[in-house]
Amino acid sequence: MPSELETAMQSLITVFHRYASKDGKKDGKKDTLSRKELRELMENELSNFLKCQKDPATVDKIMKDLDTNGDGVVSFEEFVSLVVGLSIACEQLYTTSMNKMGKKSIIMTNVQKAMALLIETFDKYASKEGARDTLTKGELKDLLKNEFGDLLGKANDTTAVDRLFQGLDANQDGSVDFNEFTNMVSCLTVMCHQHFCKK
Repeated sequence: MPSELETAMQSLITVFHRYASKDGKKDGKKDTLSRKELRELMENELSNFLKCQKDPATVDKIMKDLDTNGDGVVSFEEFVSLVVGLSIACEQLYTTSMNKMGKKSIIMTNVQKAMALLIETFDKYASKEGARDTLTKGELKDLLKNEFGDLLGKANDTTAVDRLFQGLDANQDGSVDFNEFTNMVSCLTVMCHQHFCKK
């Protein structure tokens, strides 16, 4: 049975392909989002975010920002960067809301659920030792073992965990913050997506 984090990653892959396959693309590529598909995805999956925006050209601006290679479409990697960016921006707000409201039945889209699972998973492991807003090496090892056990071979190789921790700790402060954590999840999601596309 997949962990919550693996479920979040799979959800992002599934949602992306649900919308990426809608337009009949001239080049035959069904692994990118056109402007129309991105708009539909955002209207259906991130409607609360769009409602908060005053500018009617928000989706066009997001498309321009996401399309880093300027090919006029959004790749999976570019889409994941949007979700990660929104997760980082919403982390404090989400955590505060959950602390106030508890786990009431909030209706969320698949992308919102994936974002919530990212935040909840980080919070679950970050609160075990040390600061509540960072992961220690021990907390990261527990997270890898429990959330990615099958994917990463139960994280028993301490040298590999040490190297991963050093790579994630971009600011070299001896801990992994939420931004650094989401970078790891983003990379793993892209790797899983590439494997998914080869099938």
